[in-house]
Amino acid sequence: MVSMIISLFIGCGNNSMDSIYDDNSKIANESDRFGLDKSNETIETESYKGDVELSGSGTVWRYKSNEDFDLEMTYNLSVNSGKAKIVLISPDGTVVTLVENTEKAIMEGETSITLPIKKGDNRIKIIGYKKADIDIKLHIDEGTFEIMGF
Repeated sequence: MVSMIISLFIGCGNNSMDSIYDDNSKIANESDRFGLDKSNETIETESYKGDVELSGSGTVWRYKSNEDFDLEMTYNLSVNSGKAKIVLISPDGTVVTLVENTEKAIMEGETSITLPIKKGDNRIKIIGYKKADIDIKLHIDEGTFEIMGF
């Protein structure tokens, strides 16, 4: 009986976190809502690396800009199970999906993408669905990276 109740709570929590994946209003929220079953994250100069199992959304980068401009980001996003995406959130709450990968999408090497930075506070979040098993690397010359986990 006790294990059944615990399973129900765990299941409800995951469903709640998974509902964030396709909901831009929840993604754009300043607060992060996620469940991490695995978290091995590091930050080095202008770079973030993570090996995580994620359901929900977590902020990994912030940049306050005085003007609109384009900024280059190099990345690698591999997904072993579930699905995941990297999104840019503009100061007005607009969510732009930068890249999205599904189960067994393994990237070799890094790819570059241009970020449309707007005046104000810009954020990058990683969004995971169904306990996405994610290996991710990001490199951006500006802004501040942060770790999702504890």
